[in-house]
Amino acid sequence: MNPEEFNIYIQQWIDLSRNGKPLEAEQFYYAHIFNSVIERFKKKYAQNRKGELLVSLLGYSPEPIILTAKALQPETHLIISNPIKEEIVQILDKYLANKYRLVILEKDDFLTIYKTIKESLSDYPTGNITIDITGGKKSMVASAAIFGKDYGSRIVYVDFAEYLKDLRKPIPGTELLNVVYNPLKDQPENNFLK
Repeated sequence: MNPEEFNIYIQQWIDLSRNGKPLEAEQFYYAHIFNSVIERFKKKYAQNRKGELLVSLLGYSPEPIILTAKALQPETHLIISNPIKEEIVQILDKYLANKYRLVILEKDDFLTIYKTIKESLSDYPTGNITIDITGGKKSMVASAAIFGKDYGSRIVYVDFAEYLKDLRKPIPGTELLNVVYNPLKDQPENNFLK
């Protein structure tokens, strides 16, 4: 899709959202915008680290998780969430083609999150771990980040360059993949972990 067409679709999505039609806006987004957002994001951030385990925290928005997975192309993708709506699972299935394992937590305290990620290492042993802390509750994010630091994992976050305050959403196409913590750069004394 060319930039002019993309911008027209974004404006239509904004208009639907601002005119009190959130369901129509969401359907329009997935039908006309999200595939282009994915392609732009992949082009900018594509990585393929052999044997990578991607651990994503899921909140209410599946889009950042999908963007990170499409860019990183992990060998294994573990998504950790509190109970979620079936519609979100359907979106994940559509865009990730069931190439993930979803773990629904009964509790989201520190020990539960930490133990869940640690146990995934016995199923998917690797020293190449990336943790996406974009979604999930703050307690989940803090627990995952502590795990990441303890196990020499990269920690990433999907951010944005432009934001629509009234809609509480980023402007599509302005998403950014920020590396919050990279043990090879931020703690080089732990290079032996990789």
